[in-house]
Amino acid sequence: MIDTPEKQTTAPQPSEPRPARTAWWIVGIATTGVVLLFALAVTGVWIWSIASPEKTETHTETFTQSTAGVDVAVEIGLIELNASTDGSLVVDRETRWRGQKPESHESWNDDTFTVDGECDDRLFVFSGDDCEIDYTIALPSGAAARAENSVGDVVMNGIDGAIDVQTSIGGIEGENLRASETRVESSVGSIDLEYAEVRGDITVIASTGDVEIAVPDDGTTYDVVFQSDVGSEDIDIATDPSIRADYTIRVESSVGDLTVRYVD
Repeated sequence: MIDTPEKQTTAPQPSEPRPARTAWWIVGIATTGVVLLFALAVTGVWIWSIASPEKTETHTETFTQSTAGVDVAVEIGLIELNASTDGSLVVDRETRWRGQKPESHESWNDDTFTVDGECDDRLFVFSGDDCEIDYTIALPSGAAARAENSVGDVVMNGIDGAIDVQTSIGGIEGENLRASETRVESSVGSIDLEYAEVRGDITVIASTGDVEIAVPDDGTTYDVVFQSDVGSEDIDIATDPSIRADYTIRVESSVGDLTVRYVD
């Protein structure tokens, strides 16, 4: 006689209590409602933004008081720093936007003129807002130039004070420079500096982008230091070790080439 193994019976699992299921339904419906309301709000803002005409506003102001330097910070826009022709500080601002108007805050911190230009970043990714704040500033002789922006170029002409410039996405250009010292940095963008006279060390940091530096052939000696992960160097000036050099040109780059030459 063959014994037949007994079948194991599985005890029925108790069903989830009705109140718990109801609670989950309520949570799901509420969450869906919030998502739909958010989507409708974003869509409404986006339609309003793209339908709004582009607006432009300009403002110019001249200051005759003593100026030790300028400190300019802009989220999106061009920063142009020039040498003043009459010793005054001249500030030109041009604002362009569609949708929410950006804000610019200008003030004096002792004898330093400060600028903070920012776009409205609420729902910025979804709204389609256009925003740009461009500054053109004429600096008196000897004034330090500090500038920082997230997106946009920085252009300099004739600056003879200390230079400290940083941009995340954008190029940095300078010509006729007579800076007492220079420090510039760009995460993505090329850097091109041309000097009428070098009066201090030059430090350049470029994550991704080529660097070109032109100095006058006036007998000044330089120690050129180039550190790069991926990139070549073309040094076409006379160099000396740091112990004998007048100034140091130091360039750090992740990806990019370096050219150092005499001014044409």
